[in-house]
Amino acid sequence: MEVAQVAVVVATYGRADLLPRLLAALGAQVDAPPYEVVVVDDASRDDTTAVLQRLAGSLDVPVRVLRLPHNRGPATARNLGWRATRAPLVAFTDDDCVPCPTWLGRLAAALRTADVAQGRTLPDPQQEASCGPFSRTLRIEQEDGLYQTCNIAYRRCVLEHQGGFDESFRHPAGEDTELAWRAVEGGARTAFVPGAVVLHDVRPSSVLAALRDIPRWGSVVLVVRKHPAMRGRLHSRWFWRSSHPPALAAMGGLGVLALSRRRGRLALVAGMLAPYARLRLTREPLPATGPRRRVVLLPAALLIDAAEVAVCAAASVRWRRLLL
Repeated sequence: MEVAQVAVVVATYGRADLLPRLLAALGAQVDAPPYEVVVVDDASRDDTTAVLQRLAGSLDVPVRVLRLPHNRGPATARNLGWRATRAPLVAFTDDDCVPCPTWLGRLAAALRTADVAQGRTLPDPQQEASCGPFSRTLRIEQEDGLYQTCNIAYRRCVLEHQGGFDESFRHPAGEDTELAWRAVEGGARTAFVPGAVVLHDVRPSSVLAALRDIPRWGSVVLVVRKHPAMRGRLHSRWFWRSSHPPALAAMGGLGVLALSRRRGRLALVAGMLAPYARLRLTREPLPATGPRRRVVLLPAALLIDAAEVAVCAAASVRWRRLLL
């Protein structure tokens, strides 16, 4: 058996139904150096263990399955994965992704001259019908400073020098960005590889699902605390998203309306609500919606943006770094 030159590491939790598709894609890589796959089950409660055991022997490449006894988060799971292999190159993808056949070979080729190589990530075109105003997916077509682990590779020496992912990040958010910034600040060279394509799941549109997903984004504040230079990548340095300043103003307007309904105050309230309405109706409209539906969904959009601001505010207090 050839010695693996590349290890593909996947941290998974509670997505047994997605694993056959992912493992099939990893087993179908072409024009890649000898590679192995390491899947780390972060104490899933579904039948992930049984599914992985069944799939591990069905591929033509070595598959190693590891399991954490307790849920520790993706940072810990990925560290366990890359440390379990001796491959000099380590690629990462996620359990809700499908790497295209030339993905690994192109990332490995980029690491001949770079220390960190990021590929292109697109919404899965087979799931376009699922796309709605509150769907979640990823579209990454240039190096934007976030370095998501759905599609990235490192030289092993970089991971060793940096000590891997920071395991104080318990939720699946920010730990990938923080590691890459640490590596870049330590002198690592980066490359963006458009031909290394990963297709990302499109989560069905749901307001409740979007709200349940929000608490993890407080980790963005921790990234900024550890890497202040990242503020230059944010909206006006003090806001995570461009929708947050007008959402904050709209929340203030609704507060004024709740406290007083005097005619003189109504003009003030309208003025505070207008920037958010313009943003969501014309400048940054909700995806997969027409003009009328955008109006109907405006309260739901504001609710989600307001919840994000609240999560960032709470994290700002916890980490003593202002980011809204």
